[in-house]
Amino acid sequence: MRRLLSTIALLLFSIVALAQDGAPSEQKLYAVIFDVAVDSSGKVDTLSVVKVIDPATGTTDAVDVEVPPAFVAAVRNHLLERTYPASRQQFYTYIFYDPQQPERADIDPKAGRL
Repeated sequence: MRRLLSTIALLLFSIVALAQDGAPSEQKLYAVIFDVAVDSSGKVDTLSVVKVIDPATGTTDAVDVEVPPAFVAAVRNHLLERTYPASRQQFYTYIFYDPQQPERADIDPKAGRL
């Protein structure tokens, strides 16, 4: 009986230790709003960050989150995959940003791409 209790206690301790070590860190997503201008061929010409918001707050108030150049480059490449109407010379768009994945511009929580 003592051996059984010791084994159960050791098993529970191991499970708790693994859960604490292997617990995934919480993913925090921000929405980066971009001002995009396209050229006469409908390709992205200029791209600039307007502001960063935290969708979890339910507001469009800007938050103080630095957007790294690697993310802006990834967004540019992502937007260059499409051709936009040349008549639409300027538009605004948002792209989800995960600080733990600064080189990904294809994050879409609704589509399950995290």
